[in-house]
Amino acid sequence: MVKILKIKTLDELKKHFDYIKKIILEGKVFVCGTDTLYGLCANALDESALERVYSIKERERGKPVSIFLRDIKDIERYAYLDDVSRKIVERFLPGPLTIVLKKKDTIPDTLSKEYIGIRVPKSDIIRELSIVPLTATSANISGEKPPTSVGEIDDRIRERVDLIIDTGACPYRKPSTVIKVVDGKVELIREGAVDFREIERVVKEE
Repeated sequence: MVKILKIKTLDELKKHFDYIKKIILEGKVFVCGTDTLYGLCANALDESALERVYSIKERERGKPVSIFLRDIKDIERYAYLDDVSRKIVERFLPGPLTIVLKKKDTIPDTLSKEYIGIRVPKSDIIRELSIVPLTATSANISGEKPPTSVGEIDDRIRERVDLIIDTGACPYRKPSTVIKVVDGKVELIREGAVDFREIERVVKEE
């Protein structure tokens, strides 16, 4: 039976922080609520942990996985920002947006070959737990409906993970908007919780 921790505040997280930190650093996999959906999280820089995430999700190997970071200041450790992407980051993050950027060598090729999707979510708990970049992929079997509450997590996922952190219902209850920024050009990959027209408007502002 997988352990479930109910954690809704940073004060509650403090009581369990050392235990969860140990799980992350040991390469284990956990499910945690975010601002958008429940995510399948593990140390994204640990290849064996990443392999387990692919296996648990039944996800095709080589399909890139995004990462959670604690703060927008951390982005440049892992990816390149230009003026346009910096403007988007400053306006929309933390928030329900995944921004795909050219990656730096600090990101292993097993995680992503050339570009990396980055999330700095509007969720204090998952950001606080991002002591290393965490995998930011929904806690569902690939192709199936992603959960927005603990009750919606598939039994197959429950049986395969080491811990579930119940943060309550996800506020947005829909996936993040995914955009890719290359050479100052913004491409919409998936419309989600952020209106793409709003992003375009911000980019055009002087």
